[in-house]
Amino acid sequence: MQYTIKEAREAILKACRQMKEEGLIVRTWGNVSARLSRDEFLITPSGRDYDTMQGEDLVLVNIRNLKYDGKYKPSSEKAMHARIYDRRPECGFIVHTHQLNASAVSLLGEDIMLDEYLGKASISDPGEAVVTEEEYAKLGKVIPCASYGLSSTKRLAKNIAKSVAKYPGARAVLMRCHGAVLFGSDEERAMEQARVLERVCGKIYEKKCGEAIAAESGEEYGKELAGGSFLHTRTPYVLEMSRRAKTLLPYLDDAAQILGLRTLCIETSACEEDIKKALTGRAAVLIKGDGAVCVGRDAEEARATALVLEKNCMAANLALKKALDPVPKLGARIERRFYIRKYASL
Repeated sequence: MQYTIKEAREAILKACRQMKEEGLIVRTWGNVSARLSRDEFLITPSGRDYDTMQGEDLVLVNIRNLKYDGKYKPSSEKAMHARIYDRRPECGFIVHTHQLNASAVSLLGEDIMLDEYLGKASISDPGEAVVTEEEYAKLGKVIPCASYGLSSTKRLAKNIAKSVAKYPGARAVLMRCHGAVLFGSDEERAMEQARVLERVCGKIYEKKCGEAIAAESGEEYGKELAGGSFLHTRTPYVLEMSRRAKTLLPYLDDAAQILGLRTLCIETSACEEDIKKALTGRAAVLIKGDGAVCVGRDAEEARATALVLEKNCMAANLALKKALDPVPKLGARIERRFYIRKYASL
């Protein structure tokens, strides 16, 4: 499908807000585009708040040379979108997500052959198939996983293009330590594929781990701490990692960006001063056996930090069971510096 400029603006804004509402992204950490012609697409601008973004804020990009026209810079992942449009002429809409289950499963770094899971029982519900016939039909035979590449780089775009070329029938690609990109003929199909991918990856995650984590959770806001709002979070995987009482490395790019190079774990008896010290230069600290404290300039930012921490803890849980590596050290440092430089001043 090729959208008119008006149709593209409406479809992109709708998808952005749905992605945020459904937890497929946190804040602006994702991007969306729609094809206008064989040579052009419209894409979300870099760093704009999806809640206040208007159609006029979207940016026109040339598929061939990445030149753009608009009052804002396009998403830094524009090359990824261009590569997919170039290789999939039938593709009319693309969404790049940082969804929880798919991001965690991306850590495996392997192409997922859905034939292997078709009809097999899930762990949390033995009566439910890991992959149903309907899910199989919507996602295709394989969910490829692109090799690791730093965010917004030519290498990442090239790795995704390789996966798209290798599996012509694929409708979703995982990006190791990063997230997912989904593409379809229109907005409705791309968004539905994102939802199906999240369900399927959740069940594959349980299958790989050999267990389902109990869904106990809780949140408690407190007074200002370390110069901003804080949130004491006890979501399932944060609790699991806090019980292991170990320093947590970044297993996903956005964790390296937002949480830093290490998330410390301190004793439950720690006083406020100990927590402040542990949070120096960091956005979160694990509390032994009692979840974590996450901070932000305001309550919304603290909650976003908590969501990223939960996702990183989920990835870490899989990594510890399967002996998987975290984000490479140099890559984590670069991601952190990039985030601080680009977003910390917003």
